[in-house]
Amino acid sequence: MNRLMIIITILMMIFVALINVSNAQNYYNYNTVGVNEEKYSFNLGVWSAKLTGDTFAPSTSFTTDLQNDLGFGNTRGAITLDFNYRISNLNTIGLSFFSTSHKAVRTLTRNITLPGEPNDVNVASGTTVFSSIKLNAFDLYYRRYFSTESNYNFYGLVGVRFNDLKGDFATNTTPLASVDFNVANLYIGLGGDFRLSENFKVFYQVQGVSLSFSGDKINYAEYQVGLNYKFTQNWGLNIGYRYNSTKGEDDLSRSLNVKYQGFLFGLSGKF
Repeated sequence: MNRLMIIITILMMIFVALINVSNAQNYYNYNTVGVNEEKYSFNLGVWSAKLTGDTFAPSTSFTTDLQNDLGFGNTRGAITLDFNYRISNLNTIGLSFFSTSHKAVRTLTRNITLPGEPNDVNVASGTTVFSSIKLNAFDLYYRRYFSTESNYNFYGLVGVRFNDLKGDFATNTTPLASVDFNVANLYIGLGGDFRLSENFKVFYQVQGVSLSFSGDKINYAEYQVGLNYKFTQNWGLNIGYRYNSTKGEDDLSRSLNVKYQGFLFGLSGKF
């Protein structure tokens, strides 16, 4: 946790320094018709996320299916937020956040083994299991535009995602098992948009991670695609589809693998 706080502090100091430098220096005007003149922009949304996936317990090499065994597969609303600051016509920095929480109850139809800390737990068929899975993700990133025209934009991005993935499993009276992956990762991605008309544009973004900063690791891949309707010069509505696959694994190969997917509805603005 201390390592995460150090990383957050350093990145926030860099962000503040970049903002101060950009305000102090002359502003360069590129021929970038597609880039907004406003410095700040945001997207606030609700993600109707369906949860599926599995767990793996290395002591018995057992895989538990979250939907078939534990009763997940339900859809819950998740809050999403994305905020950007444009430091020049082609460069932005930003932060984003989303939080999901799903619960399920299921009477087991077979014996299973759940991953736990410090030990895996065997659970007999006929046991009613109460499960809770939560994922909070916070990103700090840098975005660079490579192509900006009146009808389309294209960019690459690099950032750090701070993941907190937790699974708790219990009977109605006794805790059974718990896993918690609190991991920071480097990730890269690309995205853009292209305009269909004066008020409509299609947007997309794909990103993934390969490097963790701790013994536990999280691998994830994510994409979203959607349609933006601009109803005033600075305000718009979004509808899209978002998919996220996140797998937490410790040094003993205990893992929690979750997949979220569903429609995303939001409000966008710039100022």
